[in-house]
Amino acid sequence: MINLLTPEQRVLIPSYLGKWRNILLSSEPIDRKKAEEVIESLYSLVGKKTPKLIFCNSPYTAGKEMLLLKANQEKLEANLVDDLEIFVKSELRELVRRIILEKDLAGSIDTDNLFMPLSQVELDDLDYELVEYHELDLIDRQRIDLVSLSRSVNQSELVWQLWSKKINAQAISSFDWFVIAAKLDFFVSEIHDYYDPKLYQFVENVVRAGIIIFPFEDCCFVCDRPTKISFDNENLFHAEGEPALQFADGQSFYFYHGVTLPEKYGKVHPPQWQAQWLLTETNAELRRVIIQGIGYVRICQELQAVELDNWTDYTLLQIDNPIDVEPIYLLKMTCPSTGFVHVLRVPPQTKSAREAICWVNWGVDPEDFSLQT
Repeated sequence: MINLLTPEQRVLIPSYLGKWRNILLSSEPIDRKKAEEVIESLYSLVGKKTPKLIFCNSPYTAGKEMLLLKANQEKLEANLVDDLEIFVKSELRELVRRIILEKDLAGSIDTDNLFMPLSQVELDDLDYELVEYHELDLIDRQRIDLVSLSRSVNQSELVWQLWSKKINAQAISSFDWFVIAAKLDFFVSEIHDYYDPKLYQFVENVVRAGIIIFPFEDCCFVCDRPTKISFDNENLFHAEGEPALQFADGQSFYFYHGVTLPEKYGKVHPPQWQAQWLLTETNAELRRVIIQGIGYVRICQELQAVELDNWTDYTLLQIDNPIDVEPIYLLKMTCPSTGFVHVLRVPPQTKSAREAICWVNWGVDPEDFSLQT
């Protein structure tokens, strides 16, 4: 195993992510002239001529256009995404190899793999040898795959049609490639100044262009960036009462801290969510989100929780409806001076209010706890 990064370098990784994320997240329409220049350089990297460009408002619209062209007997063959990703991975792999050699660490890893032709060694295989290189997984986990995300929400028929027509609808996306830009920037700036300026400029231009492209040999579909994109403080898609992701053609997607919501929930602010929804919602993950958004205090009130036991100002309650995978038992605490009500969930095998208090206080009996405080 190789300690590739110093502690000082590791703490800089999030700043590179933030830098490129900020560059990416604009809601301005794409500059078509710049997009055309990026696409021209993209095709030249794999030795192809730039085909005709078809501009679309969203990945969904692009998919519909692909089906229309296919119906008109036009060719949609040789998607170039794989060729481009192989090229970029090879360059990243070469950069890592040079770093290892410069640090005189080649003897610490499988040098047979290190010096094999680049096309025979996967970047991930080399990554595995670099224990500190796994710190860069933080970057990879931040990828924003808008194409797959949009197709996973109410677009199963489009996905089926593309598959049945044998259309390879892979995409190159600024929202996916910004992590490549962050990784390249980090390597070049903090570890090694060797890089291919042509590749670096290309990746940077892809990210700055804010485009999603479906690059076929005979035509290229170019999607505008979303008109709206919203995250929570953990960089998960999130908005309340409005779409977290929206395209110019009206395609809208609702999320609550990364969980996809149907429109009927997403367009309503969480304080206005209804506990009654829990009685009819069959999706366990959505029920969990609704519970989180509403809170147990309102759930107790609106679903008429059953009192099981009392101890001083504490009440053990049960929600007598199958709204979660396990029965919901709650400990209700009422402040005697302010009347403020606080409710916590406790294990379903809890038999008494005192036992629930003990569980909440990490095993400390409530009488002992009151003596300590």
